[in-house]
Amino acid sequence: MQNQFVNTVDYSLTELITFGVGCFCWIMVYFYTLKNIKQKQFIEIPLFTVCGNIIWEFLWSWVFDTNMGGLFQWGYRIWFFMDCIIVYGLFRYGYKQISIPAFRENARALIFFTMLAWLPVLYFYIKNYDAPISHMGAYSGYILNVMISALYIPLVFRLQDWKMFSYPAAWFKAVGNLLINIFCFLHFTDWFLLSLCVLTSILDVYYIYMFQMARKKIPAQHVFN
Repeated sequence: MQNQFVNTVDYSLTELITFGVGCFCWIMVYFYTLKNIKQKQFIEIPLFTVCGNIIWEFLWSWVFDTNMGGLFQWGYRIWFFMDCIIVYGLFRYGYKQISIPAFRENARALIFFTMLAWLPVLYFYIKNYDAPISHMGAYSGYILNVMISALYIPLVFRLQDWKMFSYPAAWFKAVGNLLINIFCFLHFTDWFLLSLCVLTSILDVYYIYMFQMARKKIPAQHVFN
């Protein structure tokens, strides 16, 4: 099954398409994040979750196999390769997210040790709980996803500079998460996981609402690219 291009035995065509389009939306999130790094020398994905993301993507790309098929395995690897560039940007510009002077001065060491801390936590959680149940990283992925959607909000409140954040990335994140949420509701019945899906979408909607309010106050040509 792991060598199969697309697993149509355990997943319906609707599930595969919904999940696949949601994954593509996250590729676009990474695209706009990389665009922001180049244009603004800023990482808009919260630092703590970038460190977790790269470890999750490394583990599901090279250590654990999804049973969804080779197409999706390589989809995870595309995320990983794009995230490697984001992490490089994080080491260069991640200090801009940090307001505590002692942490800001030692941002690179903080990033490095945060990634190290995520490694055993995610590895053993995936090995013992996630991979045997979901076979594609749903549980570990959504624990991270809730953190990502939640931590965007205090980050923008703290920085108070919407010009540093990408409006298309916000929408691609929300739509991508929504589609993957739909996949989870189609495929899983565990309300722990499904409640994480609902919470993620609530946080995404609030983040976009905040962005919309900012758009009314700041001329569109100066922001939101």
